[in-house]
Amino acid sequence: MFFTKATSGRTDFIWYALGIVAVIACYFMGSIPLLLVQLYKVSADVTIGTAEVDKFHETMDFSYLNIGNNLGFVLMITVFIIATLGFMLVIKYVHHRPFKNLITPNPKINYDKIFFAFGFWLVLAIIFEAILYFMHPETYTMTFKPINWIILLLICIFLLPIQSTFEELFVRGYLMPAVALISQNKWIPLVLTSVVFGLIHSDNPEIDKYGFWTMQVYYIGAGLFLGLITILDDSLELAIGVHAATNIFGAAIVTMEGSVLQTDSILKASPSGPYLMILIFFLSAVIFMFVCNKKYGWNGLSRLFAPIGSEEADQYESKSSTTV
Repeated sequence: MFFTKATSGRTDFIWYALGIVAVIACYFMGSIPLLLVQLYKVSADVTIGTAEVDKFHETMDFSYLNIGNNLGFVLMITVFIIATLGFMLVIKYVHHRPFKNLITPNPKINYDKIFFAFGFWLVLAIIFEAILYFMHPETYTMTFKPINWIILLLICIFLLPIQSTFEELFVRGYLMPAVALISQNKWIPLVLTSVVFGLIHSDNPEIDKYGFWTMQVYYIGAGLFLGLITILDDSLELAIGVHAATNIFGAAIVTMEGSVLQTDSILKASPSGPYLMILIFFLSAVIFMFVCNKKYGWNGLSRLFAPIGSEEADQYESKSSTTV
């Protein structure tokens, strides 16, 4: 099972405390390149003052520092590259656990699931965005710059999934099973890690633009959805694919005004409010779960109520691992 395999090796509280502190430290270490570039630009460019720096921190728009969007985007992702490397060391040397177990309890990672989730979620995002575009074309601005966009696409393909995968591994592959060790059920870790997922994003510029509680509905809802499909599928592969598709769509295809992702995307949207976006997300989540329930034989939400390590859960594991 996903929960038992993901918590193999050293599982005492002290090891989790040490692991979390180490990962946070690596995250801040990953911020050093961005900080150094920022300090250099401020010292070398007289047009950049305190107001521009403050505006950059509010919006994460690198134009305030006279830094190209693609370079700024890479600097942001570098934070997660360093954090991921540190996290891998934590799992190996602190917990003495195979890194693969954070993703799946099966002998091999099912990349077909990752690519299916990525492709299906991306198609849903494109379809719903196209509907919104034809309903309210005045809220969209064409920002397509061919050369910049090609470079951006390469960044999205080769680097951006590191960021989304790190969040999945840490929140749902690491913290969720750890909480399940204590609670011995699936509801508490599902809800708790979804709240943590929301709080992790509480510094995003969207919070200031659309309101803390409004955006927390979206972030916590997204956490619940990603946690649900992880529990129901007994692996993290679908969540990894969905999260990667969400971020790549938001970075390369349509960037929302006020978003943390200020890139040279094809379009920029300036919606009057996030409520329709939240509604579309939940509708997409329902469609996604319905299709996966049929495709992977989840049998509805029954697995969510099965005790951890129960005979029913073990039977489900055998069934899901053979379902195509």
